[in-house]
Amino acid sequence: MHAASILDPEMIALTPGDTLDKALRAMDELKMSHLPVVADGHYLGLAEEDDFLDNDGDHVFVTNARLMPVAVGPDQHFLEVVDAMLRDHLAIMPVVDSEGYYLGSVTQATIFKALSSSFSGDDSGSILTLRMGWPDYSLAQIAHRVESNEAKIIQVFITDKGSDNVEVALRLNTRDVEAVVESLRRHGYDVSAFFKAEEYAEDIKERFDAFMRYLKP
Repeated sequence: MHAASILDPEMIALTPGDTLDKALRAMDELKMSHLPVVADGHYLGLAEEDDFLDNDGDHVFVTNARLMPVAVGPDQHFLEVVDAMLRDHLAIMPVVDSEGYYLGSVTQATIFKALSSSFSGDDSGSILTLRMGWPDYSLAQIAHRVESNEAKIIQVFITDKGSDNVEVALRLNTRDVEAVVESLRRHGYDVSAFFKAEEYAEDIKERFDAFMRYLKP
């Protein structure tokens, strides 16, 4: 799962013309201490409730707001979103495309659902992580290399790493991946990691536990 697939449909965005009173009411209703600010579809930053409390509510809030330049890309893996939210102590994370357009926000609720779904899944098979340039990415070619060694791809996670690079995580139906790894490397793929799926599930559990600790008052 990636950030764009776990957006919270209940979240709204503020605009530069909103007053402080409107911003504070929205945060109170949504039980959020931060909300994104968007102008003509472009993401400007994340506004924080504390910045508004000591100001005059009749003033246009953007003149007093200090916006946080915090966001993730739509193709970032949801575990990276969890890490970003924990690192910045946020309950909401805006998702912005490469052109700066606001796509929506991930919240604690959607993260909780994603973590629960992943943690409850089957932990058989293996996970491979490949790194390459976007021009070299072809799922059909990767699948051909995998299947030529009697393995099947059952899940794919793709993460844009910037500078025209991409990370591809493959979940395979077998634990016997040595031949697959050798074949991929022989054909020029950088296999940066491979491990059993239960190890990946344990990583999910650790993120889940960390997120649950964060949710506690």
